[in-house]
Amino acid sequence: MYILSENSPRTWSTFRKLAFRFSFIFIFSFILVFNNGTYPLYNYISQPLTHCLQKFVPWFSENILHYSYDHNIFINGSGDTSYAWISLLILFFIALISTVIWSVLDRKRANYTVLSYWLTVAIRYYVAFMLINYGMIKVFYMQMQPPRLTQLLQPLGEYSPMGLAWTYIGYSKGFNLLIGLVEILSGLLLFRKTMVLGALITVATSINIMAVNYFYDVPVKMLSTALLLFSIFLLLPYIKLLFVFFIAGKPVQLPPLQQPFFNRNWKRKSLFIAKLVLLIIFSVQEAKSLVSTQKLIAEYLKKSPLYGIYRIEQTEKQRKSIPENWRLIVFEFDNYKVLIRNTDYIPQQESVVIDSAGKKITLNNYEFDYRINPDGNILLTKTFDDHTEEINLVKQDPQTFELMRRKFNWIQEYPYNR
Repeated sequence: MYILSENSPRTWSTFRKLAFRFSFIFIFSFILVFNNGTYPLYNYISQPLTHCLQKFVPWFSENILHYSYDHNIFINGSGDTSYAWISLLILFFIALISTVIWSVLDRKRANYTVLSYWLTVAIRYYVAFMLINYGMIKVFYMQMQPPRLTQLLQPLGEYSPMGLAWTYIGYSKGFNLLIGLVEILSGLLLFRKTMVLGALITVATSINIMAVNYFYDVPVKMLSTALLLFSIFLLLPYIKLLFVFFIAGKPVQLPPLQQPFFNRNWKRKSLFIAKLVLLIIFSVQEAKSLVSTQKLIAEYLKKSPLYGIYRIEQTEKQRKSIPENWRLIVFEFDNYKVLIRNTDYIPQQESVVIDSAGKKITLNNYEFDYRINPDGNILLTKTFDDHTEEINLVKQDPQTFELMRRKFNWIQEYPYNR
């Protein structure tokens, strides 16, 4: 990418032209294939391309690479699937072959200054829209959730690296707000005069995202790496000036990115209107996405009618209805599952059906009557032919956990590291 200005070289070197041709094809194809819903309405436009890739990639994998994987797995919550990596390899080969063909057919061209500008536009909007989206869901506390009841009972050794990172970040609403706002600052890329500042911010932001993804095994490594490389790509024309300013300590003037000159007024107005429409569509799409995501979270994380952590009170009487080694039970979400911890603290998921109106609960294939006492404890009652069993579930206060109890402190005479 090169600045459009009078000082830009009119004739590029052979290496520069080769590098640009490859970069142009590879970056544009990456943005088109791994768009992740970034460009407004692009998901609808890209359906034919997606359909073709989902046919071609498995064929290429089996017949060219001789690599087998589950062909029903595409890009889902994981962006690092076999399908995704093979797609990236295909894009790399396409870029190489296309660069050779382009170089042969267009070897006399002096430079690609105009194409360079439009490549820059595609990258700026891709990185900005992507990070704004991630920033917004952090600001509204929807990506990393606060620790759940089951996580409060989960020993550190049971966490996956990703689960540990998500819990660490999700614990603090303020931290989510801070990193979300920094990601939203990538919107500076949308304006030519603030592009360099925006790219500096997105370099720092994407390094942080990439580090978490790499070192905590979060399956978005490819995309986060692309965000970093694209941000660096935007800064390449300014490397010398930034070195002079930050390292040599000398004053510099950063020339703003220049648009190609349009000799017709209607063309300039059309470009402005197109940008305005794009930003409006993106804003509307972002707002709708936030609302729908909040609804999905509210539905999926709907609390159980018996929400809470309960200790199963032990008695000398033998029980038939539930195993003797059950010690803790967690009712968290209204999704027909509860977490059980036994005497060895081994976790297990059990199916449950709760009839709030009839005050009945089906657990361990037995139907109980239940009563919620004023103190929050729950009494389960199961009547058999020869006897009746009563099981007392003693409610535990989540705020007694150190993670929940310890709050922010301005003054600490000693470190509180537990």
